[in-house]
Amino acid sequence: MNAVKGLYNRADEWAKGLSRVSYAAFLGLSAGIGVLVVNLLLSAELALVQSLTMALVMFSLKCVFGLHQTTEE
Repeated sequence: MNAVKGLYNRADEWAKGLSRVSYAAFLGLSAGIGVLVVNLLLSAELALVQSLTMALVMFSLKCVFGLHQTTEE
């Protein structure tokens, strides 16, 4: 359990160090890949279009409206 928590903490620190645009790109890319994988597993039509749309929407919303926290509260 400590190994998983340590991995999470390292990934969290890495993500906090990203700029707002880099964080938005990472979030958009991971959302798009997730949608693509699920659509391919479910053999949905237009899987590539749906995944690209999700990636673009997540990137743009996070880049414009996202509050990228870089300090501990």
